[in-house]
Amino acid sequence: MNNLHWMGFPRTAGAAAVAVVSVMATAPVLAQNTTAGVAGRVVATDGKPVSGATVSIVHVQSGSTTNLVTDSEGRYAARGLRVGGPYTVTISQGGLVDKQEGIFLALAETLTLDSRLAPAAATIVVTGRSASDRFNSSNMGAGTNVGQRELQAFASIGRNLQDYARADPRLSQTDKERGEISALGQNSRFNSITIDGVTINDTFGLESNNLPTIKQPISIDAIQSVQVNLSNYDVTQKGYTGANINAVTKSGTNEFRGSVYYVTRDDSLVGKRYDIGRDVYSDAPAFEESTVGFTLGGPIIKDKLFFFGSYEELTSSRTSPDFGPIGSAQTNVGITQSAIDGATAIAASQYPGYIVGTPSVPAGTEVSVKDTLLKLDWNITDSQRASLRYTKTEQTEPIFPGFNSRSISLNSHWYNQVKEIETLVGEWFADWTPDFSTEFKYSTRDYASAPSNNSRQPLVTLSFTGALPPGVSGVATGTRNLLMGTERFRHFNDLATETTDLYVAGNYYLGDHELKFGLDSSDNNIYNAFLSDALGNYRFQCENGDYSFGTVNCGTADAATIEQAVLENFRNGTPSFYTVQAANAGLTLGDAAARFSLKNTGLFLQDNWNISRDLSVMFGVRIDQQDVGGRPLRNNNVAAAQVLGSADANGNVSARNSGGFGRDNTVT
Repeated sequence: MNNLHWMGFPRTAGAAAVAVVSVMATAPVLAQNTTAGVAGRVVATDGKPVSGATVSIVHVQSGSTTNLVTDSEGRYAARGLRVGGPYTVTISQGGLVDKQEGIFLALAETLTLDSRLAPAAATIVVTGRSASDRFNSSNMGAGTNVGQRELQAFASIGRNLQDYARADPRLSQTDKERGEISALGQNSRFNSITIDGVTINDTFGLESNNLPTIKQPISIDAIQSVQVNLSNYDVTQKGYTGANINAVTKSGTNEFRGSVYYVTRDDSLVGKRYDIGRDVYSDAPAFEESTVGFTLGGPIIKDKLFFFGSYEELTSSRTSPDFGPIGSAQTNVGITQSAIDGATAIAASQYPGYIVGTPSVPAGTEVSVKDTLLKLDWNITDSQRASLRYTKTEQTEPIFPGFNSRSISLNSHWYNQVKEIETLVGEWFADWTPDFSTEFKYSTRDYASAPSNNSRQPLVTLSFTGALPPGVSGVATGTRNLLMGTERFRHFNDLATETTDLYVAGNYYLGDHELKFGLDSSDNNIYNAFLSDALGNYRFQCENGDYSFGTVNCGTADAATIEQAVLENFRNGTPSFYTVQAANAGLTLGDAAARFSLKNTGLFLQDNWNISRDLSVMFGVRIDQQDVGGRPLRNNNVAAAQVLGSADANGNVSARNSGGFGRDNTVT
């Protein structure tokens, strides 16, 4: 692309949707919402609408009360209510009272609750309810709700939302180890996971499990309800084309309630590993995994101010490598222990500043994840409610790169991936009149991920080719690599994102119409440094020629001879390949880091027209504008004529280092 201003341009997309639903008319609810709603119609015994009736909706456990008055058509609607229950709804006028208790509300749905006001002596009317909640007139597209009872009853080894979301048959697990799920056969990265209306996905899109950490950033014990959205046509929906897994956290009530829990598993609870090359079974590497945590919620000021908090810590040693040298108890790689010992001895004697390490995993190596949550809920008045939620996740995950059927690495090559996420979410709901209500939501999210390397030194690869040692079978042939030093893609690797979201919406009832309108915006600032080989990358292998022990033909020599040749090249500091990524004159490596922003601003308008009790029509339009800010440095050499050179399979231009390993690694 020759355009110098390819970054920083706006893109605008418009989407309109029209739906006709032949069902009981009711008010739709914001699908990526954190609340629930109640709506209905009040009529007299003759079926005529009752206007001016008082509707009182009380959340029993917190005392939160919403008072409404029916309109000229007998309709009422309450939004921004707590998910769950129980609720008591009392409708009264002129001495007539209809009281309904034990009502529970589902996340992001409006419960249709009609009423017939009649004198006490009148005939009692018994109403029924469908046995299935899957079909609801307030649903806007396909989806599934998982309430608190299901969350408590279903088992989840991973203790994550994906396990519960699979209650929807349109979701399937495509990679169990990575926690990857697919919605309607689409790539997992098309999914979105929101908690309290805020996206918790890795905002850079690296993780297959849709999460920024190895476990979800908020404990499943702090989740009140879950909703799965697919093909949703509500105008407030954004950020996914697969599935949206939407959840809301618990809140405090007028009673102090809490829990303490402990979950554990180890290698005795898993099956044996199968080595297809040797046709043998072996025990899984020893590991221990435990989760410990607690939750606590209650009143600060009864009926007014509440708190809820949770803390959870996961530790796991389940990351040990599955591969080892010839003769080890692990899946064997075609590298001998003598080659590892020889490389270690040479580094100690010839390059004392270069620490290669060992293939042994140090005792106490484990994954550690700590999640903290604190939430406040405030009943400002009967018509205004607010909440504030803070969460923090700290993760340290040992990574063992360089292990596969043809490769082994030493612990100087390993690193810990350190991640930290902090989120702050504030919401404010207000009912200004019986016909007009608003919602305001603001959130910030800071995400940082960087490796903590066991070493900061050039990558060294010892490559062994040719036949395997005598008597060794069932082990992969071809080139086998022994890796030491800093992993090449972690020489300069740092990722950080800062995300700010804003949502402002209003709902206005105008006769038979419910109008929803507002705007949302998301501003994601990204810093990404990802430079390979910044510390240098050496490869030592067998080269045809004379050695201290004789002449070697690498194509016909036996395994012991090739091993001896590779170690001698390492001892003499004569690599077959060397590359380094360095800054151009006047620049630093930091100038190669990507710094840009991704902004999305959306405007939406939706009209739900209740034509009759049995027919509603919804019209909606949404317009989004995306802006990418920031411009990379222009490289004028791109336009220059190409020159001849050599490159490896990864496109890295090679250069022989005449000074030898450990003597001159300043090639640019």
